[in-house]
Amino acid sequence: MTEFTPAWVAQLVAAFDASGIHRVGTPGDLASGAWFESEATKSGAAVLRMPVPIQHTIIEEAWLECANLRIDGLPMFDSPATSPAGISGKLCASGGTGEVGYAEFPSNAASIKGQPLEQLRRGTPHAALVVATRVTGDSLAPINAQFYDHPFGPPVLQVAGMHHAFLNEHAGKNTPVKLVSSYRRVAAESFNVAAVANGNGTGTQPLAIVTPRTGWWESTAERAGGMVAWLAAVYAAGTLKAAGQLKCDVHAYATCGHELGHLGLQTLMQQQAPLIKKAKIWLHLGANLGGAGNLAMMIRTTNTADSEAMRDLLIAEGYPAPHIHIEPLAKISGEGHDLTHLGGNVLSLAGSNLHFHAASDRWPGNVNAAGIASIARAVARWVNLQAGQ
Repeated sequence: MTEFTPAWVAQLVAAFDASGIHRVGTPGDLASGAWFESEATKSGAAVLRMPVPIQHTIIEEAWLECANLRIDGLPMFDSPATSPAGISGKLCASGGTGEVGYAEFPSNAASIKGQPLEQLRRGTPHAALVVATRVTGDSLAPINAQFYDHPFGPPVLQVAGMHHAFLNEHAGKNTPVKLVSSYRRVAAESFNVAAVANGNGTGTQPLAIVTPRTGWWESTAERAGGMVAWLAAVYAAGTLKAAGQLKCDVHAYATCGHELGHLGLQTLMQQQAPLIKKAKIWLHLGANLGGAGNLAMMIRTTNTADSEAMRDLLIAEGYPAPHIHIEPLAKISGEGHDLTHLGGNVLSLAGSNLHFHAASDRWPGNVNAAGIASIARAVARWVNLQAGQ
């Protein structure tokens, strides 16, 4: 039986961090997915790679020229591209008079559909938008592309928040600018990782577990905590199965394409549609589980008793009680939000991350290994209680 210690967590998180940038369709995505698949096979569950076809974005040029300064950026991946010639005009505050509107948003501005950034993009009068992403350190922290398959609105260029004062100043002056956000897409492939442990038939409803495994950069604190807790859940199921004590099937999925409208989950839900409502509970291991600097943990579910039971397990395994918050289901985000919308019974865990979507989200500085170990132990105990005899 694996002991879910901080040392065990540390070697897993370090390996994930070292596998490179984990943006879907990149070499780091494929390398980290293969590594994670290998780790999952140690559980005794049946492990399967589930291909996911994608359109990979290749950026040609992405920059804003303002007052003789060129600011490099990144296209918003669900906005249209400009032509190579770009868009020229006056810079203004969003909603003002000018061809290029300027706005500031946090990196979680598109965690679900319908948020203010989406509303701005759908209603803007501007020919293009430039958005400064605000996060600790004010680096470029890309915003998720919830509508990756259906780009909308004007071209949007994202730039690092460190430029906010400069851009605010020149938006107020209606300074002439040129914006280029040119990209193309090519067919590519990523994959989900599935692990299934079949029960002995004494329980009827299966358990399902899901966590995303890709992100904009290394995304280490954002993704690694959920992935480590996912492994703990699968190891617990495998141990019960080996002892003949697993009463129901346990399905676990680590999905790709979180940053691009949950592409991996979309494919999974097409393939496993009956499981959405059949599963007794979907345990959603969301973002930032065990990030350093902010220990806030949010538990959201369709059933308050499930939230309270998970809270008690987390406290028993050493997670600091004052930082655990049971929140309304309306606040659920990410893949948990999608599953709830489709009728699944979801129990979702999500944390906090001062470097959310930033390149500075790295091991070891932004990761709390002891916190992740507590979460992993609590999740393993949850599996034992839900699926064991």
